[in-house]
Amino acid sequence: MKVEIIKENCIGCGQCEATCSEVFKIGDDGIATVINNKITKELEEDVNDAADGCPTSAINVENA
Repeated sequence: MKVEIIKENCIGCGQCEATCSEVFKIGDDGIATVINNKITKELEEDVNDAADGCPTSAINVENA
């Protein structure tokens, strides 16, 4: 699984970090960043929940 933030879409609401703080963090610029791209099986559901819950569809998840 690969995950990335589409920065142009991110409004920095923090929903992704609240859902999966092991993978997402709101940076000093107010935009989400991926802090861990080694997505374990245990984190996959939370990453998908964060992507599904993003109000601006700023999280792109690719299943490998």
